[in-house]
Amino acid sequence: MDHLPKILVADDEPRIRKLLKEFLTHAGYAVRLAGDGEKTLQELQQESFDGALVDLKMPKLGDLELLRAIRHVSPSLPVIMMTGYPSISIAVKAIQEGAADFITKPIQLDELESTLDKVVRNRTSNRFTPHVLPAISSTDSGLKSPLFSKRQKLSVRSVLSGSSHTLTSTEAVFQQLIGMACEISGAQGASVTILDHEVKNQSRKTVQERAQEGSQDRYPLLDDPLIERLKVDQKPLWLMHGHPCLVVPILIRNELFGILKVWGKENHPPFSKDKQRLLLMLCQQAALNIENQWLYESLYHNMHEMLQVLVSTLEARDPYTQAHSQRVSSYATAIANVMGCNQEEQDIVTVAGLLHDIGKVGICDAILLKRGPLTPDEYEIIKMHPIIGEQIVRQLGCFTQETTIIRHHHEWWDGRGYPDGLKHHQIPFLARIMAVADAYDAMTTNRLYRLGRSAEEAFAELACWAGTQFDPEVVDAFRHVIRKDLSQNVVTSDF
Repeated sequence: MDHLPKILVADDEPRIRKLLKEFLTHAGYAVRLAGDGEKTLQELQQESFDGALVDLKMPKLGDLELLRAIRHVSPSLPVIMMTGYPSISIAVKAIQEGAADFITKPIQLDELESTLDKVVRNRTSNRFTPHVLPAISSTDSGLKSPLFSKRQKLSVRSVLSGSSHTLTSTEAVFQQLIGMACEISGAQGASVTILDHEVKNQSRKTVQERAQEGSQDRYPLLDDPLIERLKVDQKPLWLMHGHPCLVVPILIRNELFGILKVWGKENHPPFSKDKQRLLLMLCQQAALNIENQWLYESLYHNMHEMLQVLVSTLEARDPYTQAHSQRVSSYATAIANVMGCNQEEQDIVTVAGLLHDIGKVGICDAILLKRGPLTPDEYEIIKMHPIIGEQIVRQLGCFTQETTIIRHHHEWWDGRGYPDGLKHHQIPFLARIMAVADAYDAMTTNRLYRLGRSAEEAFAELACWAGTQFDPEVVDAFRHVIRKDLSQNVVTSDF
C-alpha cells in the first residue's frame, strides 16, 4: 500500500478542523489535528508530516510567531497559512517567514486541493521554470493602457452619494502591489498592466507614477505572443533585453487578468527563484483582493437595487418623498461637513438621508396622503415609520450606522421624541444632524394642505426649538450651511 501524504491541520475552530479532515481524508491524505499553537508544535515534535495547514490566528502562539516556531522545529515542512483576514502585506510576510503558500477563508476546497497537490505531492518539483525569450517588440499591441480595471461595480454608498471609493481602493491594491514587488525583489522598477479597458484615466496615471526609477520605454514591452504565452503557461517569464525583466501573470479564476513587470539594472543578475515565488504569491494575493472587492461591490449593488425598488414604490405613492429625501440628504451632508465629520461619516449620512423615510412604505395611503392634519391615532401610526424603516434596511445586514440614523431621526434633544425617547447625547450624533435637516426641509416645502415657510422663518423656528427638540450645536452649524450655500438646494439668506 502506498504511503499516504500526512497533513497536520491546525485551526482553533472545531467545525473547520472536522470539515478539513473529512475533505482531506477523502482526497487521499492522512490527517492529524491541532487546536492551538502549543498542540501544533507538540504534533510536529512527535511525528513527521508532509505538509501543514495552519490558521494565522491561533490561541497559545499564533500569528507569524507560530510559523517561525514551526520553521524552527521542521525547517523543510511545507506550511500553508490560512486566514479570514487577507491582505497583501500579511501574505508577503508569511511567505518571507517561510510559508509555502497562503489561502483565505472561507476556504474553496478545489483551491485547497490544488494548493496541496502543488506544495505537498510535488514538493521536489519547481513551480516555475523561467523562460528566456527573445527581445519583445516595442509596442504593447495587445494592451490598451498601462492600467485598466475590470468593470467597476459601485457600492451602494457610491451609487447613492455620487462618490467613488471603489476607484480609490482599486488604486490602492495596485499601488501596494508595485511598491511591495520592488521591496521584496530589490527591483529597480515595476509596473502593472491590466488586460481590461474600462477604468478611468485617473487610475492609469496612478500606476504610471508608481513605476519606480526609469522609463518603461527602456524595457521590453508586451505584445500579443507574450500575452498568449502567459495565458497558457500561467508562469513568470524572463524577458532578455539588456536589463533583467520578469513578467508575472495576475490570474483571476485561472484567467489572465493582468501582468506585473519588474526590472533590474543593466547587467544585474536575474531574480532568484525565491524572489520569483514571492512575486507570484504577491500577484495571487492582489488578484484575490480585487476579486473579493468585486464580489463585495456586486453584493452592495444588488442591495442598492432592492432599496431602489422600495424607494420607487414610496415615490410612486407620494412624489413629495423623493424630492424631500434628496434635499434632506443634501442638507445633512453639508451639516456633517461643517461639523468636521470625516468622509465616511458624510457618506453614511448621505445614504441615511436618502433612505430615512423608507419606512413609510408600511403606512397606508389614507394616512400617508391625507390632505389635512392627522388625528392622534393617525399620528401614532405615522410614528411607526422609523421603526419600519429600520427593520427594512436592517434585513440587508450591512448598513448598521445608517439603520441607527433611520430609527432615531425623530428623537428630541429633551427626550420627548420617538420611538425610544432618547435625549441629549444618547441620540446618535448623525441622527441629531438628520433631525435638523429633516425638520428644516419639512417646514420650507409646500404640502397639499399648507404652503412652505421661507428660509428665514424656518431657521427662526429651528433656533426657537434648539435645546428642546434639536441639538443646539447642530442648529448653529446649519446656520453656517445656509450662509455658505454648501448645498445646491440650500437657499442663501442673510442670517
